[in-house]
Amino acid sequence: MHMQRRAAVTGALLLATGGLAFGQGKDIPVGVFNAMTGTYAFGGVPIQNGMKQALEEANAQGLPGGNKFKVFEGDTAGDKGQTINLVNQFVKRDNVMLILGPTISGEALAGAPVANDLKVPILAIGSSPGILATGPWAFKIQATPVDIMGFLGKLAVEKLGVSRIILLHDQSNDGYVGQKTALADYLTKAGVKIVADEKFVSSESNFLALATKMATTPADAIFIAAPAEVTANLILQIRQAGLDSKVKFIGPSTLGSLGFIKAGGKAVEGTYVVSDYSPNSPAPMNQAFVKAYQAKYKAVPDNWAGMGYALGQVAVQAVKNAGPAPDRTKIRDELAKLNQVPMVLGNGMWSVDAGRNPSYGGVLLQVKDGNFIAVQ
Repeated sequence: MHMQRRAAVTGALLLATGGLAFGQGKDIPVGVFNAMTGTYAFGGVPIQNGMKQALEEANAQGLPGGNKFKVFEGDTAGDKGQTINLVNQFVKRDNVMLILGPTISGEALAGAPVANDLKVPILAIGSSPGILATGPWAFKIQATPVDIMGFLGKLAVEKLGVSRIILLHDQSNDGYVGQKTALADYLTKAGVKIVADEKFVSSESNFLALATKMATTPADAIFIAAPAEVTANLILQIRQAGLDSKVKFIGPSTLGSLGFIKAGGKAVEGTYVVSDYSPNSPAPMNQAFVKAYQAKYKAVPDNWAGMGYALGQVAVQAVKNAGPAPDRTKIRDELAKLNQVPMVLGNGMWSVDAGRNPSYGGVLLQVKDGNFIAVQ
């Protein structure tokens, strides 16, 4: 009798633990990598934070089948070779179902072809349409330069009254080249005269000759497309070279970084930025994100934290749509179908066109008293 009772109890425990294991689902391995060090860390660190927050929230809220994301992290350091190595590592060693990142177009253009060859979906940050052209396993969260720079061009022409402009860009980054070209096309059609169009590389730090030339070239505004800290340094040197205080600085979403304000201080006061994201949006989804991000990272989310979180939102939706038994192909197929996804960027809705290019509107910000404020 005693043995029968013990056997019955043992059987009940096995059923209970077996049921518990079944209810817990399975791990969904995800590779998350960004430029955590190096030139682009100003964006990579908050992007990585935002991505992980979205995945952690999804785990807490529950995925189909009781599945959970298991995150494998990597640091691309802004290097194409490192990006390629990490894609291979994520797929071959960690057996990930999905890769999120990297930070810039140049890295994505190096890593996406590898992901396509290995048949694993990759959802990148970069704005370059070339990312999508690498194959059907590659996707991106960020709008194309033509889409987002139109908002900045309109601001320059209609609000700031710019008739002469200087264009400066980092030629080592495809995204910055695309942004400069898109803005130049918009302004030229609007009748704005481009009085100088100069290029440089972000590895430089002494811009004395360039700064002197820009400070003495008559213009209403100067546009700079380069990493946040590099741009801040360049603005500082141009001002020190004697720039007329009436000349305005404008820039792309790269400058929507707390690192830009910290590096530039008073020199970057008044700079206008077209951003993908603003923490000041009153939307309930955004305010919940801001509150959670501040609680965890002790900082207000900047453009790049918002971008990382939005990318995570899109990835989570694709995995949810893939059902309780997702695999790489199912996730890829769901990413390809996604459209009209509510998220925290721009106007709050992530949409894609027939060519899979995303759009979500732009947010215009200005640096004022050491913070970003919305431009009315």
